[in-house]
Amino acid sequence: MRFPLYIAIRYLFSKKTHNSINITSLICAGGICVATIALVCTLSVYNGFQSLITGLYNAFDPDLKVSLAEGKTFVCPPEQLNKITTLENVAVVSEVLEENAMVKNKERQSTIYIKGVSSNYIQLIRPDSILTAGQFLFEDNGTDFTVIGAATAAVIEGNVACISPIYFYAPKHDTKINMANPEKSFNERAAYVSGIYAVNQQDIDSRFAFCSLDFARGLFNYNNQEISSLEIKLNVNGKVEKIKEQIQTILGDNFIVKDKHEQHEEFHRMLKVEKWITFLILFFILLIAVINVIGSLTMLIIEKENDIRTLSCLGANDKTIKRIFLLEGWLISATGAVVGLFIGLLLCFLQQQFGLLRLNDGGMNEAFIVDNYPVVVNGLDILIIMATILTVGLVIAWFPSRYVGRNQG
Repeated sequence: MRFPLYIAIRYLFSKKTHNSINITSLICAGGICVATIALVCTLSVYNGFQSLITGLYNAFDPDLKVSLAEGKTFVCPPEQLNKITTLENVAVVSEVLEENAMVKNKERQSTIYIKGVSSNYIQLIRPDSILTAGQFLFEDNGTDFTVIGAATAAVIEGNVACISPIYFYAPKHDTKINMANPEKSFNERAAYVSGIYAVNQQDIDSRFAFCSLDFARGLFNYNNQEISSLEIKLNVNGKVEKIKEQIQTILGDNFIVKDKHEQHEEFHRMLKVEKWITFLILFFILLIAVINVIGSLTMLIIEKENDIRTLSCLGANDKTIKRIFLLEGWLISATGAVVGLFIGLLLCFLQQQFGLLRLNDGGMNEAFIVDNYPVVVNGLDILIIMATILTVGLVIAWFPSRYVGRNQG
């Protein structure tokens, strides 16, 4: 293998009799280089956006979330709750009751998702990172308070400075709607706005209204033990999969335990599909560039007919000679791929450090969450890109090289 590789490297860098062969080889390597740069940078930007949005969701998402496999609410027996709370590396277990409702402030109203939480919920999230006004307060001296999203606050014109409460309405789930007097079929509860949160995600900022668990139970006519989920925060060194299995064992098959990724499985699946569709589109562009290796290698084989005869006379068999030109074609692809990988990684590094590509023009700082395109280089993506290019390059180089030796000699 050493002899064919040595000759192939000599052919790659030596000057050819016909300059067109050098130009064709350079164009092939250049096309593969550009396609590799595009793959590295594009996939890294996708990773950057995924990491950015996941970080925004993580402000609310617990490490683990327990809910019913079928049904809406349940009562968690104290002995099971105590077992979960005392598990190693479990830091906080918060009881949660979630349900749809309507919120109204004077003449303005909106649909919302009430999230009633237990008093230790504030230990599960990072309120200082999401609060834009006020504080996370749900009850004070018998007065009910709520924390709403910035988008909801804009719709109903509610804020922490309001001296009047906002009102929540929810249908009574245990009675039929009275068409003669529909208002009697709804529960009404009032609460003052204690805080406004924002994570720059429209579906989150317009979705939740946080309140106490007792407030939510009273609004929806649930008893003082019913909840819809358990949200769990783990210690930094907690092994998620191990604890997830332990909780599943404690609660049984009637419950589902989800980690952060599984809580937004549809979102992650959508991003992954978009990412790999983009990869396939760029792969076809890469394939066009690699196919040009056939023309370059064919011209080289024609030019090196005399060398092929000489090698045959010196004892090289057809297999060895074919291997020389197979490696020659593969080296063209590999050279373009390695140079493209280096330039792509360099561009990603420069984007991370200096923000070469910006999302705004400097005059709309509030239009985007970040000023520059986020970039995260994933080692697995790099391995897939390089393996794809090198494999395709080897297959393409095989086509012209297999005819070497049949007509020479």
